Amino acid sequence: MNIFVARQPIFTRKKNVFGYEMLFRNGLENSFPNIDGDTATSKVLSNTFFSFDLNEILGKKPGLINFTKELILQKTPLLFPKEHIIIEVLEDIEPDKKIISALSQFKKAGFRIALDDFIYDKKFIPMIELCSIIKFDLVATPLHTLEHIVKDIQSNYRITLLAEKVETYEEFETAKKMGFALFQGYFFSKPEILSKKDISSTQISKLKLINEMGKTKLNLTKIELLIKMDVSVSFKLLKFINSAYFNRPSSIDTIKDAMTYLGTDELKKFINVVAVSGLNESKPDELVKFSMIRARMCELCATVLTTHFTSEELFTIGLFSRMDAMMDMSMENILGNITFSNKIKTALLGNDPQCTKILSIIESVEKGNWEHDVFSRMAGSKIIKKLPGFYLDSIKMADTFFN
Repeated sequence: MNIFVARQPIFTRKKNVFGYEMLFRNGLENSFPNIDGDTATSKVLSNTFFSFDLNEILGKKPGLINFTKELILQKTPLLFPKEHIIIEVLEDIEPDKKIISALSQFKKAGFRIALDDFIYDKKFIPMIELCSIIKFDLVATPLHTLEHIVKDIQSNYRITLLAEKVETYEEFETAKKMGFALFQGYFFSKPEILSKKDISSTQISKLKLINEMGKTKLNLTKIELLIKMDVSVSFKLLKFINSAYFNRPSSIDTIKDAMTYLGTDELKKFINVVAVSGLNESKPDELVKFSMIRARMCELCATVLTTHFTSEELFTIGLFSRMDAMMDMSMENILGNITFSNKIKTALLGNDPQCTKILSIIESVEKGNWEHDVFSRMAGSKIIKKLPGFYLDSIKMADTFFN
């Protein structure tokens, strides 16, 4: 049985990662609405928590997990370590005596409780008194409708407010001013272009490294020299090559040996990842992790999908697909400073149907949107069966690189 885990980050006011909303599924094909939610979630929770190291998935951050009414009444959260999970109470759960009793038991045991997609009603006061986080869905309850409610909660309770589905810079800033402390949404991956800004000297040096790696015939001597001149790149290369991901019996201690061991194709990927992290000025590191996870997913998809792209090209496309978010610039302006082939530029601009399809699949996985039409159209295909393993492998690779 495949076990699938998706995670969406939750950020603090300073854009640091607070934790992740965990989206557990019993394989993509078993996640459609006709599957009983309680049974599927129970099985996936059990298999996931007991089959994997939580630090591998959460990285010492808490995971927010949706629990249905039945799972709460069955006291399922008590099976898991309170340090690793925050219990999310779904919005359709009524605050009856049994629910309040179970939540009280969870709180006494040291668990944190979050109310998901909260819509204020006096009947929820017993729940409010037990929770530590309240999540507001900004699509269902826009910020301008929440001013009075937020003030009332802040006046009467010591509760952290979380803004969910934050999609624009304006929403992020407004929510901060209103008193929200946590934020979840696609703002960090698809921000609005606030203003046109010049590329810094540090970013230019990284782009030069990318351009050198993009040449048809590589000058490895020059590349080795460029790497040696950049202490951070040298350190990351040696750290990465000696990580547990490669499971090497002996260490590699020189840049030249590391380049030789990786080979040209893998070296290109590494340099692009390092360069992307260098371009990531004033943005959360988690965004770079997402880019690497997406790059690796694109590369692995090439092993089961027939396209006119090589796996290396798909890695590059996945890695750079979020560059507009990292640099607060349009993709057109960014590509004007990078020597990519017209093929890759077309894909990054969203004008290649094959690439758009692959990115759509991966983006749906990232969001935990298993009801997307692409999954129903491809039900039973090899790619659907492989995605869970691809995603976990990608997370491992990204965490190895950045930890």
